[in-house]
Amino acid sequence: MVMNNGSERFTLYQDMDGTTYDIELPLTSYVNPIELRDELRLPSYIDLNYYPMEWGIVALYAAINAPRLHELYPNVFYKRVSKEPIPALFFGGAAVKVHCQSANGTSPLARGIKDTDFIVPKKKGIDFYRLLLNMDRSFGTRYKSFVTKNDKRFNAWRYGERYRLTTINGITSNGKPTITVLDLFCDNIYLRHKVQIKEAFEDFRDNLYTIGLEHLILTKTQLITDLPRESADELKSQGQEYRILSYPFYQQDRIIIGMEEKDIKDICSIFLDHPIGEGKEEVNAQRIRKVLDKDKGFALTVSLNLTNILKREDLLKRWLNSGQIEVVINRIQTLLEEIPFVDKKWDKPWWNTAVETPIIWQ
Repeated sequence: MVMNNGSERFTLYQDMDGTTYDIELPLTSYVNPIELRDELRLPSYIDLNYYPMEWGIVALYAAINAPRLHELYPNVFYKRVSKEPIPALFFGGAAVKVHCQSANGTSPLARGIKDTDFIVPKKKGIDFYRLLLNMDRSFGTRYKSFVTKNDKRFNAWRYGERYRLTTINGITSNGKPTITVLDLFCDNIYLRHKVQIKEAFEDFRDNLYTIGLEHLILTKTQLITDLPRESADELKSQGQEYRILSYPFYQQDRIIIGMEEKDIKDICSIFLDHPIGEGKEEVNAQRIRKVLDKDKGFALTVSLNLTNILKREDLLKRWLNSGQIEVVINRIQTLLEEIPFVDKKWDKPWWNTAVETPIIWQ
């Protein structure tokens, strides 16, 4: 619908009961994301032409400045959002783009992400959730989020552990926004295995407002599931045979499936750009070992996924030259030497099966 001032009402979403969530076009922005990125002292290589990263930087800026948003935007925030900065941390593909130049721009390892993943301390979860729902009023409608009836049900069910909202995740060439569902995690990332993030909140600035390289590797390599053995042919036809993990002790009528291509790309970016070591922006093998020493099942999953990458040089050749492949493989091998050896043999799932399984093929 075109309005008198030449603007247009656009429906972002229509709920089950007919409720619509509309927005006025053209979208507005009252901030310069590049300036916010620089104020946060984040790397200049982060590609802010890519909308999810623009949105994420604005959200991150809002979280860090939570104690004074009521002063900066008194017409939106009537009281202090938080007495202290909210240590909202990127994880997933957004965090990889922050740490890895090779995951940005036109690099063969750069990939699309549908949204920016955040995790916050549990005690700050509701504050950050409410903050995101007010971003459009303070920073412009490019950063609008809202809550659908499905989101409300999810939030009531998982209150305090995870929050869900719907947000803009892209803008088409004709200026129309696209949307996605965003999950906000609190304290831990518990998918196939549990990754505890608490210590990362203490070092959020040193880790570039992310969960850190070690936790990134763990969250990427925790992906595992199984399928009937007859699914192998379908995987091959879909070009995903590389995901089959070698583990001869598992029940013979099933196959184990590991990371998908996007996560392998991210792992390659991390190991290409970061050596193994104990310095800043280096992968600390002992930190990873400390986590895996406490969980043999997690250690096995991580080992299987990393070992699988070493066997998939043909896949790596799609994105890397021979010298880069050598760097990635050598660094993964170095890390594998530090990961606990697991001699226990499982013939049934050793991972959490009570989570939604990603679609393996369409």
